[in-house]
Amino acid sequence: MIRHIIYSTYCLLLVFTMACSTSGRVDTVLLEAESLMMEHPDSALAILDSISPAELGSDRQRADYALLLTQARDKNFRFETDDSLISTAVAYFDAHPEPRKRTLAHMYRGILNLYRGNLTVAIKEALTALDLADRLNDDYILAKTHELIADIYVAAYNFDKAITHRRLAADYYRRADKPLNNQYALVDLAREYIKVKKPTKSISILDSLSTHTNISDSIFQGYFHASYIYGYTDLNEYNKALENFILTSAFWQTQSHEMHDRTQIADMFSKIGILDSAEYYLDREKQLNPNWNESEEYHWAKSNIYVLQQNYQEALTELHLSWGIHNNKVVHVLKNNVAYAENDFNKNKSVIEKRSAEKNKVIIWLLIGVIVTICIAFIAFYRERMKRKHREIEIKMLEAQELLSRLDSSENNACRLKSEIDEKNEILRSHASLINQLFRDRYTVLNNLSNEYFEKRDSALARVTIIKDFENEIAKIKKDDSIEQLKDFVDQYRDNILSRMRQQLPRFKEADITFCALLLAGFAPRTICLLINIQYGNYYNKWTRIRARISNSDAPDKDFFLNALNKSL
Repeated sequence: MIRHIIYSTYCLLLVFTMACSTSGRVDTVLLEAESLMMEHPDSALAILDSISPAELGSDRQRADYALLLTQARDKNFRFETDDSLISTAVAYFDAHPEPRKRTLAHMYRGILNLYRGNLTVAIKEALTALDLADRLNDDYILAKTHELIADIYVAAYNFDKAITHRRLAADYYRRADKPLNNQYALVDLAREYIKVKKPTKSISILDSLSTHTNISDSIFQGYFHASYIYGYTDLNEYNKALENFILTSAFWQTQSHEMHDRTQIADMFSKIGILDSAEYYLDREKQLNPNWNESEEYHWAKSNIYVLQQNYQEALTELHLSWGIHNNKVVHVLKNNVAYAENDFNKNKSVIEKRSAEKNKVIIWLLIGVIVTICIAFIAFYRERMKRKHREIEIKMLEAQELLSRLDSSENNACRLKSEIDEKNEILRSHASLINQLFRDRYTVLNNLSNEYFEKRDSALARVTIIKDFENEIAKIKKDDSIEQLKDFVDQYRDNILSRMRQQLPRFKEADITFCALLLAGFAPRTICLLINIQYGNYYNKWTRIRARISNSDAPDKDFFLNALNKSL
């Protein structure tokens, strides 16, 4: 019996020792993760993932674990939308105040509600964190909180409010001696000015940064130059926008496609007129963003491309999709009206516990009434605006259809004229071929007789008949009307070459024109000698003299003349 008691006591002591050992290990691991959080959040996340939830033996450990794990996931861009984990930390640190951790818990619950689109809860948590950070007097946490509030206002389309908090965030980062965070905050401020249609102000801020910043971080440099793109695009300075796009891609290199705002880059390329690059970035958006079809920017950029391609029907479809998504976002934002939530928070922070439930109900119903009124007014305005836009697009489409109809008619006329010209050219080529063949066939015998004449005229037996026939043919051809008819044929089918020679070479005699006509008609040199009564030895002298006179003249068509005579030689 005593042995059993001793054994049981030993087991209990062992279990207690193991529990104390496990609890001590968890505390050590949590402290290590907290120390690595700022500089090495990836290492902190790996350490926290090594802890099993079953090892967390106390509410304090669970609260620390929930806060650190939420913080590590956010810093490693693993965006959560479930706030149940961080709510554990909020509940604990609200009940057991530790100013810094309580502030961070509310701030991260605001961040998670921003991710999930619950802007009302997000702004309330952010303002709670801001109030706590102000008491804490921590410049870094104040900067982070103002940055969160700015992000919430951006999601609520209240960019003027966002600008105010961006300035405060940049100022607190400067006070906290966080130069990289300060530069990012100022670049974000420049981007907000684009959203309120002040691109010149945005460019001014970025130019000021470019002369004072000495940060070599490639991610920041890419982000900095990418911000120029929006301002220069709004100012229609597309070459400068393209230059900064190239610089951004050089800094981001292989990560360029993932980090660029691909829809904005596509819109820039479409405005420049480089439609293949614009479509390429929209295709990349479809590949890399699973929610591309829910992006109003994607459909807006696509509609601009279709307009440039004069595909107005598809442009109208994309425009409707863009406006539909935008309308849904605005309606959602109105339901989560941040401005009213902030006013409600600031006015009632000191007296909220004293007000009765009935007064709270009145305020809530008033808020609902205002929101519903705003929603109804906005929807009515939006519908009327869309009707006007639709009418304008229909008018433009009718004008475009009329222009397309005129273009089709012009193209049909052009095709018909081209067909007629091709047909006439074919007829002319046929005529030219026929005339050339006619000249060859008609004067082949004469050329042969001419050769026979010069070769056999000393033969006593054959010369009488050959010479007699040949001389008769020569006599016929040498007649003025025959020569003139020949010159008319040559002039007609050689592009009026003889008429142009007479006009441009007034010093040419008619005998020179006749010589050129016989040469262009394809007669052999000896035949030409017989027809114009010159010695064979003088033929090339005459040809050389005529060619030299053409070459030395100021005739506009002298190259045409020389080329035609050279080919006929």
